Amino acid sequence: MNITSEQLEQEKKYLKKTLKVIQSLIDQSDSTIQYRMNSINELKRYIWENNAVLDDMEIATGMYHVNTDVGYTNESIRQFQKLKKSLMNPYFGRVDFENDGDTSAIYIGINGIMKDLDFYVFDWRSPVASLFYNYGIGKASYEAPSGQIDGKVTLKRQYKIVGNKIERCFDSDINIDDEYLQEILSNSSSDKMTNIVNTIQREQNEIIRNITDQFLIVQGIAGSGKTSVALHRIAYLLYKEKNLTSNNVLIFSPNDVFSEYISDVLPGLGEDNVLQSTFSDFASSYIKDYKEIESFTAFLERFYKDGKVDEESFKVTKYKLSDEFKSYLDNYIEKLRLSIHFSKGIIINNKEITKEELNRLLIDRFSRFPFLKRIDSISEYLCDLNHISYKKYGKKLSEKLRDLLNDDLNIMSIYSKILSSEDFKTNAGIISFSSFQAGRVLKYEDLLPVMYLYFELNGYPNGNAIRHIIIDEAQDYSLLQFHMLKKIFHKASFTILGDIHQTINPYYIYNNLNEINSIFDNNGRYIELTKTYRSSEEIIDFTNHILGINNACSVRRSNSIPVVFRDVEREQAIEQLVIDINQMKENGMKRIAIITKNNAETIDLYESLKEQFSSINLIDGDGKKEISDLVILPSYVSKGLEFDGVIAYSDKKHVYQEKDRYLFYVVCTRAQHSLTVYNQKKLVLQREK
Repeated sequence: MNITSEQLEQEKKYLKKTLKVIQSLIDQSDSTIQYRMNSINELKRYIWENNAVLDDMEIATGMYHVNTDVGYTNESIRQFQKLKKSLMNPYFGRVDFENDGDTSAIYIGINGIMKDLDFYVFDWRSPVASLFYNYGIGKASYEAPSGQIDGKVTLKRQYKIVGNKIERCFDSDINIDDEYLQEILSNSSSDKMTNIVNTIQREQNEIIRNITDQFLIVQGIAGSGKTSVALHRIAYLLYKEKNLTSNNVLIFSPNDVFSEYISDVLPGLGEDNVLQSTFSDFASSYIKDYKEIESFTAFLERFYKDGKVDEESFKVTKYKLSDEFKSYLDNYIEKLRLSIHFSKGIIINNKEITKEELNRLLIDRFSRFPFLKRIDSISEYLCDLNHISYKKYGKKLSEKLRDLLNDDLNIMSIYSKILSSEDFKTNAGIISFSSFQAGRVLKYEDLLPVMYLYFELNGYPNGNAIRHIIIDEAQDYSLLQFHMLKKIFHKASFTILGDIHQTINPYYIYNNLNEINSIFDNNGRYIELTKTYRSSEEIIDFTNHILGINNACSVRRSNSIPVVFRDVEREQAIEQLVIDINQMKENGMKRIAIITKNNAETIDLYESLKEQFSSINLIDGDGKKEISDLVILPSYVSKGLEFDGVIAYSDKKHVYQEKDRYLFYVVCTRAQHSLTVYNQKKLVLQREK
C-alpha cells in the first residue's frame, strides 16, 4: 500500500536525520582510527629507538600494548567500513510497536546505528527486529533479555533506498510485501550470492534465530534459500554469542566454485568470512599416505563421464559407502583389538622385557588409549623405566615394538586385507575383486573407510576450537561421514542442509533427510522448507515433472517464458546454441550458464564456443574458475548456483538416463527465468507415461 505525500516527507526527514548521524559517526570513527594509528607508530618508534636501553620486560610490555592497540584499531576500521555501507542504505524496514500505551517506530537495517544512547536503526539480528520478520499488523511479541515483550504491530513499512534517496516506500500488513518480494525475485542473478535480510520469510527466520537446538536438519527444495539461511544463521550466531568468532565456525562446501560463490554474503552482513573446506580437503589434513585425495567432484566425473559403470564395480563402490560396511568395519576392528598381541619380547639396556609384560601393558595399563597410540605409550613408558631419552630413541623403539606384533597394523595393510577377504566379496555381492592397490591418488570411495579405520585405531582429532558446523548439500554425505564429523567436533552445534531430490551421489541415497538424526541420538530438530524463491512457475512445473513431485511451490509468478526443448544433432548444436545464447541476452538474461552432463562434454563444448563468445568462462571439474556472465560447467559443479538463463545441454550420445533423473533435476533447477533443454525428450516423455 502506497503512503501519503505527507508520510513520505516525514520519511525523507528521518532519512536525512539518520544520514547526518551516520556521517558524524564516520567522522568520529575516522578521527579515532587516525589517533590510534599515530599512537601505535609512536610506540613502535620509541621501542625501536630505545631498544638498547630497554630491558626485555619493558620491550615485551611495549609490544603487548602495540598488539592490543592494533586489535582495537582493526575493530575501529571494521566499524568504519560498516558505517560507510550504512550511509548508502541505512535501513530497509520499519515496524511501529505499541506496548503499554507507548508506540515506538523501529527502523531495521543490516547494521545498527546508535548515538548518545539513541537508536536510529536496529540491527536486523536484534530481538526487536524479529517483529518485522514474524508478524503482520496485530498482536505481536519478541524475546528481550528481560523476557517476553507483548504488544501489537500498528504499522509495517518497507523501503528501497538507493544512493541515499528513498526510491520506494510502502506499507504492508503481511511479512514481506508480495509486490516487493516479486520485484526482488525478478532481478537478475549475480556472480556472487547476496544477502536476503530485506526478504527473510518467517519460516526462514525461525531457522536463522534458533539458538535452542544443538542440531538442526533442514530439508529444503531447490531454491528455498537453504544456503542463504545457513549463512544468515552464522551472522546471527556471531552477533548473539559474543564469545563466538569467525574462526569458530566451519562450513563444509560441495566444491570450490560454491565456496567462491558464497564468499561475499558474510562480509555483506558486516561479518568476517568463516572457515570453509570440502570434505576431501578436510580429510587430506589427516590422511598423509597419499599425495592426492580424490574430490567428490572427480568421483562423480568417473561415474558420469560415459554413463557406464560395470555391475561389479558399482556393487563394490556402493558397499564401500554403505552403512552396512561401517558395521562390518566395527566388527573387524573389535576382532583386531582382541587378536593383536606381542609375539616376542624385547631387550632394552641388556634387560629383557618379556612378551607377557608387553601384552599386559598393551591390554591393561594403556587400554584407555586408542589402540595404535598404545604402542607409542608403551615406548615412552619403557624409555622412562630404563632412563632412556624418549625424544631421541622413542620413535625407533615404537617401530621395533610394532615389528614384534603378530600382525601388520599399517592402516593401508589392514584395509587391503579387508577388501581381499571372502567376507567382503560376499557382503558386496560380487564373485571376484582386485584387491586394494595403494597408489598416488586415494579414491573417494576408499577415503571414507580409510579415514574411519585411521580415527578408530589412532583416536579422533580434537576439534574443540570449532563451535558450529555448517554442512551444505548434506544429501550427498553418508552417515559414516556424519559419524566422524560428530566425533571430531563433539562440542559443536550443527546446521545440516540438503534436499533428497538433489542427490547426485549414485551410490548413497536417503529416503528422508531426517535419517541423519540417528547420528545425533534423534535429538536434532528436523525442518522442511517447501517454497522455492528461485525459479518461475513455468520452470518449477517442468522440474516437478522430472521427478514426479508436486511439493515444490514457486513463490515467483509466471514470467510467460516457456521451457524450450531442442532436438538437434551435434553438427547443428553449436549453431543453435549461439542462437539460444544471443536470444537469452536479448531477453535481458545477464547471467547465462550452459550446463553439460560431464566434464569431458564441458571441455569439448567450450572449445567449440570460445571463438563465438570470447567472454565465455570454462568452469571444469576442478572447480577453480569464478562465475561470470557466460559460463559453461558440468552438472555436478552447478550445485547451489543459480543463473538467469540455463541451457541444459547434452548431445544424443550423452543424454541423461533414468538413473540420472536427480542430476537432471539439479541442472534444470539452476534456472531463474529461462530454461532451454537439449536432447532430453525421451527422459521427459518417460515420466509422462
